[in-house]
Amino acid sequence: MPYTTGMKIKLTLIPGLLLCVALLAGCEYAAPTLRMLIDDHRQLSPEALQAIIEEQSNIRFREAQVPLDVSPLQALADDTADLALIENSSAFVEGVRAVLPVYERVLHIALRDAYQPADPGRPLLGADFYIANRSAAGNAFVDLVTRRQELDIGQYRTTPVYEDGVTDFIIYFGPINPDNTSWMQPGYSLVSLDNDLNPHRKFYEESISYTAPNMKPKIIPALTYDLPGNSEALLTVAVDAILVTRKDVSESAIYELTKTFLEQKPRLTAIAPHLFSGINESFDPLTLNFPLHRGARAYLERDDPGFIERYAETINMLVYLSFLMISAFLAFARWREHRKKDRIDVFYNRVLLIRDEQPPRPAAQRLADLQRIEREAFNSLISEKLSANESFRIFTDLLGTTREEIRDCKQETSA
Repeated sequence: MPYTTGMKIKLTLIPGLLLCVALLAGCEYAAPTLRMLIDDHRQLSPEALQAIIEEQSNIRFREAQVPLDVSPLQALADDTADLALIENSSAFVEGVRAVLPVYERVLHIALRDAYQPADPGRPLLGADFYIANRSAAGNAFVDLVTRRQELDIGQYRTTPVYEDGVTDFIIYFGPINPDNTSWMQPGYSLVSLDNDLNPHRKFYEESISYTAPNMKPKIIPALTYDLPGNSEALLTVAVDAILVTRKDVSESAIYELTKTFLEQKPRLTAIAPHLFSGINESFDPLTLNFPLHRGARAYLERDDPGFIERYAETINMLVYLSFLMISAFLAFARWREHRKKDRIDVFYNRVLLIRDEQPPRPAAQRLADLQRIEREAFNSLISEKLSANESFRIFTDLLGTTREEIRDCKQETSA
């Protein structure tokens, strides 16, 4: 068999193809790694959460290492974290997207037992606030209560770190969890928002949600905690905590993460019931301060009907109406053409009457009548009362033939 050029090209390509196959076989799938900022006072085991996520998905889960003075939203913006839990009262930040609401964060206020207000009329003057877990809601709450006491920045202090002997108030937004009170310190007692140090106690019972969006009044039942101050029920506020990520995190990674959180809810609830028992996919995305990440939206809408299914009845109605309109248009066009045909028939009859009249009038009169008929016909054609179709061509032929006959007859009579 002769050695052709085609065979030579094929043999040349074989080593290259084998090399590509070998390279592809040697490549391993690079699983996405998501770094999550865990709260300082940990309400769950990061290792247990990591085990569930990595077992049920292709995601590698890591804890983000972020300095205490960096907020969760700032950590996302700085690309030092991919995931964080924040309160749904946080203001919108460009480039941040929501994944899921996770649990309810309840405000716990602990007051130093030895605290004595410098000014009974403004009991927070000079106070030192420790805001746990870098909480945006905690900062917003302190700002709210101090403004209502007409305090300026500099007349009180906030810090993300507890300072023994300095901190007057511990502000902790977190789940109600009597098994973990690491945020509490000796020498402090839980206080209610309707205590004597708060001259605006009625505001927190009825009006907090009007001033602080997504915050709502909440009661911590008496004896929930084995802590000083909880012998009576505590009036406080609460806000939903949501899992957020950056907009540029891959859709597939967030899709898998959302799927894992929802499908593995029983296992997650077993390791932290106070955090994960309320997870569900029936929440309203419009209640979130951040738009859904495209990966979370893709998972939540996976079973939703498509555009055609959702609007099938409307589409059917539009198609039906379209057919009605087309049918009506065609019927109108046929009626209009028939009307024009009726008009041309009138001109036929007028020409035939002149041609066949007995006794015939003088040729000059008959030719003048034919000219008037011709002028009328062309005026009707210009005004679109007649169509320039085969019927009109027959009319012009009949008109010409009749003229010729009248002229021939005139010549014969003269001869």
